This record gives sequence, C-alpha cells and structure tokens, in this order.
Amino acid sequence: MVETKKTIFAMALLLLAFAGFASASVNPRVQLMNYSLSETPSQPGHVLALTLHLKSMESDNCAEQLQVQVAVSYPLSVRGPDTQYNDLLCYQDPDSAGTFTFYLPVDNLATSGTYPVSVAFSYKKRFTQLTGGNTINVQVGGAPSFTASVTSSNPVDIYPGDDAMVTVTFQNTGASSVTSARASADSSGIQVKWAGQTQDMGQIAARGSGTATFAIEAPKSTPAGNYPLNINLEYTSEDKSNGNTQFSFTVPVKAKATFAAAASGSMLSGEKKAVDIAITNSGSQEADKVQVRIKPLFPFSTDGTVRYIEKLAPGETQNLTYLITVDKDATPGQQLLGFLISFQDPQGKKFTDTADFSMTVRTPNIQDDLFSYWYVIAIAALAVAFFARKRMAAGKKKS
Repeated sequence: MVETKKTIFAMALLLLAFAGFASASVNPRVQLMNYSLSETPSQPGHVLALTLHLKSMESDNCAEQLQVQVAVSYPLSVRGPDTQYNDLLCYQDPDSAGTFTFYLPVDNLATSGTYPVSVAFSYKKRFTQLTGGNTINVQVGGAPSFTASVTSSNPVDIYPGDDAMVTVTFQNTGASSVTSARASADSSGIQVKWAGQTQDMGQIAARGSGTATFAIEAPKSTPAGNYPLNINLEYTSEDKSNGNTQFSFTVPVKAKATFAAAASGSMLSGEKKAVDIAITNSGSQEADKVQVRIKPLFPFSTDGTVRYIEKLAPGETQNLTYLITVDKDATPGQQLLGFLISFQDPQGKKFTDTADFSMTVRTPNIQDDLFSYWYVIAIAALAVAFFARKRMAAGKKKS
C-alpha cells in the first residue's frame, strides 16, 4: 500500500514536470512595440530620424542574430546602412537593447503626402529562421511657395494706343498644392481691362504651375516709359489656410508718334468747299513720310486726296487743306470726322494711326442764302446803277 502511494506521487511529479516543459515556448517572438519620428510632418530637405523599439515577447526564449532592415522609396532615402544588428534580444533586456535609429533624408523637391517605410526583421533560435515586419507611414509636409514671370506679350513691343495681352506664369516651388488660386492685376499709367482684371486658375499642384492672361491698354496719351503691372495671387493651402503673394512687373511703353487733329470754322448742309484741318504730332517721337487721308464718314465725303508731310516733330502742327462735301441731309451740330494716317519712325518702322475731330454743320439761314446768291445781287445792283445813270443823262439833255 505504501509502495503504491509512492508510485502515484512519483507519477504526479513527472506529470507536473512534463506539463511545465510543454508550456515553455518553443521559439522566441519579436514585436515592434512603438516608433518615433524626429518631426511630423517632415519637411523637404530635412533628415528624418526614425527610431524603432523592438522587444522579445517570450520570457523564456531569446531572439538570436536579430537583423532590422528598412526599405523606402522616393522622396525618402536612407543615410548610412539600411540594416542594423543585435546578437541577442531577451525579454528582460532594457528598452535600449531593442532600439534602432535610421536616418531618412527627404528630397528637396518632395511634394506633400504620406509615404510608406517598410520595416523587416529576422532572427534565429538554434537553426530556426524567424521573421516579422511592419509598415510605417511618414507624412511629408511643407507650404506652397510661388515665383512668377511674364511668359508672353502680344504684341511684344507696346506703343501708346496699343492693346496687349500679357500672360503671367505662376510656379509653385513649394511642397504642397493649393486650391482656389486667383490672380488679380492693377497698374498705374497703363490700364488693365476690367473684364480681365481677375483670373481664376483653380488648383496648382506642388512643383506645378498656372497661368493668367491680362488685357492691358496703353492710352494714346501715355508718355514713353516703364509702367508697373502689379499682380496679387490668392490661394487656399492644403491645411485650409488662405495665403497670398504679390508680384510686380515692368511693362515698357516705347516712344511713338501719335496724332491729334482739329478743324476750324463750320460747313452748311449740302455745301462743298476747301477746309483747313490742323494735324499735330502729340506723341514722343518724330514721324517721317506721313500720309494723311480723311475717313469717309457720313455726312462728309471727299475725293480721296492724300496729303503728305515729310517730317512732323513731337509737338509740331501743320495745316492740311481738303475739299469736303457735306450731304444735304446732314443733321446740324457737331459731326465726327477722322484722319487715317500712315507714317514711319526714324528707324523706318511703319505704323498706322487715326485722329478723330469734329466739324460743325449748320442749316443755311437768310444771310447764308443771300451770300450764296451774291453774284445775282451784284448784277442786279449794277443794272440798277446803270439805268439810273442813263436816266439822269437823259434828263440833262432835255433841260
């Protein structure tokens, strides 16, 4: 009986020992417990420090020949080795034993976004090879930044009296895109056409560009010189904040002859007569080989005669005479006339211009009618005088 109890007790001890042996882990297990980044979001051109914290999770088993490797893609890269080692990592080891730091440069031209970093680790236990891995998302940020340039002008050379289309290109050199981009323009000395003062461009991607075309006018009275074209660019950043940037460009207006005209006196409806018209070079440059004809605007007409001026200096005035006919149905009052002018600058470049002026048209009155028939009245007066003298001579003979 005693022997039986001893046998049962021994078997119980064996079972307990076997159970303890069975409950022990066969292989170690390594996990990525956490990680840290030196900055979030990381900025283009910076070097990001990625620190990994790994731990052996089995208290009775150590990981041998631990290797930790990171893999990245553009815009990230790895500075130094992409694999780090630890010969033995056990459960009871301090946190520093499972700490691995990798340095990841961010490309200068990186655009904002989220980029994956693959973490792979491998380790052994006796002859068994074990692996694990994780993916860490790295956020790259940054603000938009803009430069601007005039990429086209039509025409290239702008003179007083010209309309021009100026295209400005905005380059986003920053790391983040913008939305609701809008450019507005103003100037002094030249005019920005109202219909095109504001241009909506919508979204401009990071490292991308947008364009806006503005219609401008240099009035005929504009002196030659350089004039500012001021541009204000407004936009909304990825973080929903509003931003704006100002730019200023110089618009050169070249010297050119421009013309003004004025007529003296008035004309009667249905009249045809020679009229003196003064033409003045109101511009900033001499005009050569000037050819001037009148535009055929109702109620006026001419025979199409062209007048020539060899040179007309700035500020100089010359009188030109044209035979003009006024339609008999012309409305009394100020009626518009105009010159068509062809000329050359001192370098031989050809230009055309116009100069409008007004002429007073009147309806004939009694005095005008009397004046129109002066020759009839003169003949009648001569006849009366002749017969009066003849009658006086006859009276003297009778006496």
